[in-house]
Amino acid sequence: MNYINPAIEDMIAHKKLSDNKIESLIFLKKYADRVSTGNYLPDNEVEKIEKKFGVKPDVISWGDYFQTQVAGEHWDKSDEDFQNVIETIHYDLIASVMIFNNKSAEFLHDVDLRFNEINESDPEKLSPEDQEMYHLKILKDYYQQMDLDIKLYSDQDFNFFKQYSESEVS
Repeated sequence: MNYINPAIEDMIAHKKLSDNKIESLIFLKKYADRVSTGNYLPDNEVEKIEKKFGVKPDVISWGDYFQTQVAGEHWDKSDEDFQNVIETIHYDLIASVMIFNNKSAEFLHDVDLRFNEINESDPEKLSPEDQEMYHLKILKDYYQQMDLDIKLYSDQDFNFFKQYSESEVS
């Protein structure tokens, strides 16, 4: 199985991504594909695109999505900053399933309602409480759109989550 999305092969060929970044992107793709039970693009959309253009799109799975987004948006960061982006996504996907697993539809709807009350579109200008709600909405969307399943997370994931949480506090 190829763990490098064709959409970023040109970046690799032109040495835009270091070996460390490539390793991190492979980890991210495998991880996102492992914990999500659905695809970024539903099968019927993939079929429509293939029928219309004669080829499948490059971005189908959630691993494809995150890999191409991170590579495209953060390729010029240092290896350390790039790794921090990967770790933040890893952490957020664990936080998402821990927060929203077994929550009622009413709870999920309440997050949407509270988010919709936020009038500012720039997250940096939000109050701390609104920033928290903004982030909670992102986590809820991950949980729902990726159809995350807590049973697909490993002890290693939860250990990473604990260590990351502790490092953020200190």
